[in-house]
Parts: sequence; C-alpha cells; structure tokens
Amino acid sequence: MNSKPISTAFFDGGAKPSSPPWRELLPLLATTALQAAQTAGCQPTGRKNAKGDVVKAFDFAADEAARNYLAQADIDGLLETEEGEPYKLGKGKPNWRIVIDPVDGSDNFVRGLPLSAFSCAVLRIEALLAPYNVEAGIVAPAEGGPPFQASRHKGARRGETILRTSGKRTLKDSIVSIELNHLAPPRWLSRVMKKAAGVRSYGCASRALALVASGAIDAHIDARDRLTAESHLAGALLVLEAGGCVVAPDGSPLPGVRTLTDRHSLIAAASNDLACEIVQERNENVG
Repeated sequence: MNSKPISTAFFDGGAKPSSPPWRELLPLLATTALQAAQTAGCQPTGRKNAKGDVVKAFDFAADEAARNYLAQADIDGLLETEEGEPYKLGKGKPNWRIVIDPVDGSDNFVRGLPLSAFSCAVLRIEALLAPYNVEAGIVAPAEGGPPFQASRHKGARRGETILRTSGKRTLKDSIVSIELNHLAPPRWLSRVMKKAAGVRSYGCASRALALVASGAIDAHIDARDRLTAESHLAGALLVLEAGGCVVAPDGSPLPGVRTLTDRHSLIAAASNDLACEIVQERNENVG
C-alpha cells in the first residue's frame, strides 16, 4: 500500500482544488468497507484506537478496505479514521481531509441490531472538523439499502429521494432521539424527555442524525461530552442540508476541532424553533 502515516499538522491550502466526484465515489467506498466488515467477524484484535476503544475484526477490516480503496482513487488527501493513525493519500500535496467511521454503532453491529453505518465526511485540508466545513458526506446503513448523502449547499438525498426534515417546531409534537449510553440524564434532559411526544435511543449517532434529516424523527440530542467528529460530521451535514439545525447544547455553533479525540455534545433538530426550545430547557435547568 502506497499510503503512509504522517502528522496531523495542517497544510497550506493555496488555491482551492477541483472537487472529485464525491457523489459517485462515496457510495463505492461505503460498499467496499461494509462488505469487508460483514465478512470479518466480531472478535477483538488486541488493539485499541486513539480513544481507548477495543478494535474488533470488523472495525479493522472495514478501515483497511476503505484505506486501500482510497489509495487507488487518485485523490491527494489525508485520511483520518477512528481506528488508526492519519494516512496520506496520493503523491501530491494533500487537498482533502477524508474522515471516516468505518462502522458507527459498533455495539449494534456486534449484536445484529439494525442501526449501524459507514460514515464519511470530506473537508478541505485546511478546514477544522465542524459540520459547516463539510463538503460532502455519506451515511450508509450496514444492513443495506440506499445510502444517505449530502453535498454542501446542494441538498441531501437518499437515492433519488430529496431529504427534508419534518419541520416540527415544538417538543410536544416531536419524537426525540437521546443518546443514553454512559449517561445519567441531567435535570434539563429529563424535562425534555418528559415534554417530548416520544423518546428513542439508537446507539448510533450517524443513523440518528440521518433519521432527523429524513423526517422520521424530529431531534437528536447527545449531551454526554463524548461525541467525536467521525461519528457525526456526515450526519450533521445531512440535517443542515435537509433544512434542520445543529448546535451545541447552549445554542452556540458547534466548535471546530482539530482531531478525532476532541469530544463534545450536540443538538440536532428539524427546525430552529425546536432547537431553541431544547436549548431553553437546558439553559434554564442546568444541573
């Protein structure tokens, strides 16, 4: 394999490069990675990733398959993945940051539960890791079916279906996804859960965000300060391009981060009004 590990230092972007055909390339990348995951098994590899999580065989296989595919794709870029060190792609100066979670929702994948996915976001090389900097993204369900895709300022789709959020404006009318893994809900989040029309917990950030983008649910909240960029960047772009809102729990824009070990929380909602109601509950009932 021609790619080799390099530092995570930023590069001088210079003139903006022409964009590869991400809409065609990303589904092929996702299919390659998920096929590798499906045949690899679930046994531990004896390795841990940068966040301290145990790398399982399917994680490693999907990561390796994605890396090999991109190495042959004539892209000058930096591949950043949950499972290993950043890799330089191509022979020229990197123009793109390609951020992947080869199997998001890995606990679901191990148990045969339906919600897991390949998630990939593409940014320009100089960009911080934040949804508003993502140029293209894909969330591909591990169980199959058309992937969810979005391109910056060009909308979001699943196959040929244009995605739009539900547009719900109030909690009393909304079904809300809340990530509860490793979390005892604080008072404000308990109030949100009580006021919502329904509450779900999926254990896969990218899929929950795709559900918001498609209008199946109305909001997703992760208040654990554990969320990292590879799990949510593509899904957050889907929500934004489908007409929704993505903010930090205090209502501020999500901060741009430099690495996949930087952690934070988020609120994604079908409308600005719904996001504001959730943020208001948080700001008035912190504790």
